[in-house]
Amino acid sequence: MTQHVVPSTQIAAALHGSHRGREVVATGVATVADAGTGQLCFAGDLERYALEVDAALAAGAIVLVPEGQDSLVAGEGAIITVANPRAAFADAVRQFFAPVVEPGIAGTAVVHPTASIAASASIGEFTVIGRGAVIAEGVEVRHHAVIAAGVRIGAGSLIKSHAVIGEEGFGIDKDEHDNNIRLPHLGSVVIGEQVEVGNFTTVCSGTIAPSRVGDYTKIDDHVHIAHNVQIGRNVIITACAEVSGSVVIEDEVWIGPNASVIQGLTLGARSLIGMGSVVVKSVPADEVHFGSPARKVRSKAEDQ
Repeated sequence: MTQHVVPSTQIAAALHGSHRGREVVATGVATVADAGTGQLCFAGDLERYALEVDAALAAGAIVLVPEGQDSLVAGEGAIITVANPRAAFADAVRQFFAPVVEPGIAGTAVVHPTASIAASASIGEFTVIGRGAVIAEGVEVRHHAVIAAGVRIGAGSLIKSHAVIGEEGFGIDKDEHDNNIRLPHLGSVVIGEQVEVGNFTTVCSGTIAPSRVGDYTKIDDHVHIAHNVQIGRNVIITACAEVSGSVVIEDEVWIGPNASVIQGLTLGARSLIGMGSVVVKSVPADEVHFGSPARKVRSKAEDQ
């Protein structure tokens, strides 16, 4: 659903939020510091952004704020209270203001005749879809991407431009003359539902069984995921991280920018790897590790 104008009460209903103040017709979005008449914005920290929120409401903006803000004066604008203003703002933008992605296959794309692409999927310019690949409903594969043979991409996932999914990993051994030889990689890659894979990111084929990326996992730009890696659900891997072969990343792990993880390790559920860290030992669940080599900084239980 995409609209150029939408009443603030409709936005509140869509977000399951509470509406207070005038009925304002939203015509676009803005930051809370720049919001004017009819623009939707959010503020998660009302103490920090008190002046900006007051100015936005005085100008007739629609402001998403945290629950429990009954004393806030709407002025010429509208207040919508929600549990998480930032997430609600993203939801509202998706529903009402984000550009519509048209389904279909670009004329310059190259699709193998054995590939299966759902009618609601979108395949961008100069993208290559390999033999036997399966692209599910609502998938968007942007421009110049390579989806290699046998790759499966689940419903609603986004593959950004220049990503390469399912080509060989760096599996090297020695022949009888002690020369380097490449091991075949036949496992391909299975991508779950609502996954994002960033620009210039690589997800390498498994050697025998597939490399896997779980539902709702988000992988940033310029990330390398090596062969046989198994990634769980709701994982976040940020820009320029490198994950070596056969690593297991359990659910809800967060990996910081420029972090490296050596082969064969396990990152336990909900663990956090700090920016630039070099992980050379497995990380237990719910622990924060940082440094080179990475060491335990604290347990998340200590934050509670």
